Amino acid sequence: MGGEKKKTVWGRILGLYTTSKLPFRYGAWSLSILAVLALGYLFFSLQYLDRVYPNVVIGPNKFGGLTLTELKDRLTGLATAQIDQKITLNPPAGGGDNTLDISPKDIDWHVDIEATATQVFNYGREDGSRLTSFLHQLRSSFRKTHFDPVVHYDKDLLSAKISQIADKVNNPAQDASAVLVSDKLVVTTQKDGEIVDVDTVNNQILNMLNGFSGGTIEMEKRLDTPKIKLISGQNLNTELEELSGRKLALKWETGSKTLSRKEIRQLVGFVGETLVYSDEAPKEHRASQALTAEFTAEKVQNYLTSISDQTDSPAVEPQLVIKDGKLAIIKGAKEGQVVDLKISAETILSVLKSQGENPTATLTMKKDTPTINEANIASLGIKERIGYGETSFAGSPANRRHNITNGVSILQSALIKPGETFSTIAKLGAIDNTTGYLPELVIKENRTTPEFGGGLCQVSTTLFRAILNAGLPITERKNHSYRVSYYEPPVGLDATIYFPKPDLKFVNDTPGYILIQGRVVGNKVVFEFWGTSDGRTSNITAPIVSNVVQPGEPIYADTDTLPKGEQKQIEKPHAGATAIVTYTVTRAGTVINKQVFKSIYKVWPARFLVGTNESLPPSVPSTP
Repeated sequence: MGGEKKKTVWGRILGLYTTSKLPFRYGAWSLSILAVLALGYLFFSLQYLDRVYPNVVIGPNKFGGLTLTELKDRLTGLATAQIDQKITLNPPAGGGDNTLDISPKDIDWHVDIEATATQVFNYGREDGSRLTSFLHQLRSSFRKTHFDPVVHYDKDLLSAKISQIADKVNNPAQDASAVLVSDKLVVTTQKDGEIVDVDTVNNQILNMLNGFSGGTIEMEKRLDTPKIKLISGQNLNTELEELSGRKLALKWETGSKTLSRKEIRQLVGFVGETLVYSDEAPKEHRASQALTAEFTAEKVQNYLTSISDQTDSPAVEPQLVIKDGKLAIIKGAKEGQVVDLKISAETILSVLKSQGENPTATLTMKKDTPTINEANIASLGIKERIGYGETSFAGSPANRRHNITNGVSILQSALIKPGETFSTIAKLGAIDNTTGYLPELVIKENRTTPEFGGGLCQVSTTLFRAILNAGLPITERKNHSYRVSYYEPPVGLDATIYFPKPDLKFVNDTPGYILIQGRVVGNKVVFEFWGTSDGRTSNITAPIVSNVVQPGEPIYADTDTLPKGEQKQIEKPHAGATAIVTYTVTRAGTVINKQVFKSIYKVWPARFLVGTNESLPPSVPSTP
């Protein structure tokens, strides 16, 4: 028993000893674990001291463990191989067999090797934050970290490529709209559509390219909803009639004018107005915008511009010419005054809204001062030819030739200051019998019809080509509805104009003034731009022509203006097509402007009138 008591005592002593050392043991274990972790991290850091951390990838490609040199070599190899990869676009259901291959070369896609390598290699080595670096290093041991390469590509070219299919299958939404035709309201209701989800396709293409892979993309459509809707129960005609009943008189220094009911209607625009409905309102009423009739500043300014010949006395710039290679004045300048369109439009809108006892708006005039005189002519910087364009109008009828010559004479000696946007429509001014024009065929509202100034598009098209040759930025240009033989070849470099829209506009971004010199030589229109060269050069690619559609069968329409059975062709046939031209301007090896001109030409069947009038005698054929 005594032995048992001793054992028990020793056991107690041992128990006390063991219990007293427990914190020490836990501390020792913790230190041991920390030491192991520290050694592991040290080993990890040494292993990847000059190498990419593990699990760093671009697409399916792993780069962990590579030195910076090896990383650049690998990226160079992948980028070189990617140049030959093809991405195939398949059209949405119902799009036919219109597949399209896109290669990196087509959109000028290339990898910035240095920037990409730096981005990948620096992961886990971030400057300024040791904690961030440590967390990234820790993450790389367990999870993949995805990077996109730093790439450059031409967004316009990519968009143009996708459009080659999208334009064929798109059925865009139609906004509600209204227009006055022969002073009568014509309303078009909204309509849902379907269009290719271009953003998704764009991202899919870039994801493939940036992952150094190729493949096939199945294009899909998405619902396209109109932005402007005609709300159920809304009566635009009632709105228009109410506005048409307003009264307005205009006054200016040298005259006055009371607007007729028809002129008041010219001040009305049909625009989208944001409306707010309660949650209980019918779903069809919750449009983002509702089509409404209202007086608008744009319509008022257009009207003021249309009567500017009555209100304005514009400044007359000196007439300049290039004579023996030097700038000379052949006619002096004259100061004038013109309507301030913005302020005057605000005044008119206020009067139309308030409708007092005598609704009269006094137009605000502003001084119009010539910019050029004998004292500053030498500072204009007009010393060399910087642009040239010409087109042929051989075969044009007499009235068309006359209008072309008249238009060229008006643009001749136009002066454009640095930074100025030049408007062809504004420079031409009124286009009617008062300014020397004769009736000739123009393209208007999907018809070829005679109007004053027909043929002026030969002038604007020639001017467009001179602008391109000079390397100037184009800010507004529209192709014709159908292809016109006078302007081809090449297809896709025409520019139509019609007052007040469409217009042809460009910016003088050269260091000096630009002087336009125009002339008609035989059957050619020639425009020269004179100014100061800053070393820029321009390049225009050969047009990419697609979607060619032949005009098909002629269209015949009865008319009582011709003897029975007699036919008269009033429209020539034209094939439909899409043409894409890329315009690039460089200076000292650097691209300073790049534009893609996409021209969509409608298919245009031949049209004939067929006589039905039995009382008219048959036409007598002319003697050859």
